[in-house]
Amino acid sequence: MIRILICLLLAALPAAAETLPALHAVTGVAANDVLNIRANTDVDAPVIGTLAPDAKGIEVTGISSDGKWGRVNAGEQAGWVALRFLARQPGPDWISLDVPMTCYGTEPFWSLAYAPDRRNMMLTQMGEDSDLGLWINWHIETRGRSGQIGWNLSGPARQGFATLTAESCSDGMSDRDMGLSITLYLNPDPESAATPIGLGGCCTLAP
Repeated sequence: MIRILICLLLAALPAAAETLPALHAVTGVAANDVLNIRANTDVDAPVIGTLAPDAKGIEVTGISSDGKWGRVNAGEQAGWVALRFLARQPGPDWISLDVPMTCYGTEPFWSLAYAPDRRNMMLTQMGEDSDLGLWINWHIETRGRSGQIGWNLSGPARQGFATLTAESCSDGMSDRDMGLSITLYLNPDPESAATPIGLGGCCTLAP
């Protein structure tokens, strides 16, 4: 009887919340079929895209309130996929900084490619003659706010800090939904005539 009660109690507990964004793979779809991406969380909603039965590296940026649908991007827009056909790919969570990611923003256009094996990133800015190399000296999670970390950064010509936050983020040019926002601040060397940099944008784990 005690064993039965314990099993019932465990079954009643909610599943542990998944750390998002995260990469997933399609599962349980026939080889001659596709997985539909729908405009909203309804099996009768319009199809805005499809995923191959062996598709991998699909970034899920959010989960519906009923836990049955995952938010993904399809071209220049975001949609929803039935989560029963997606499996989380093995690997660390993004917050560990052990996964590659790409960040970008507009006004001005810029991009940041992060390589986890070296804790290194390259910042490319429109109008600049060369890319800027930066390294993460240390990173820390924000107390009192889950899903946010801060980076301490330095490079040959700049130093500063950045924050990454797990939240819905728009690139301002499409209807895609990114799962991470970034705010980046960099100061030049004291002897440099360059001005400080403050940038805001979105990040993605998708290859």
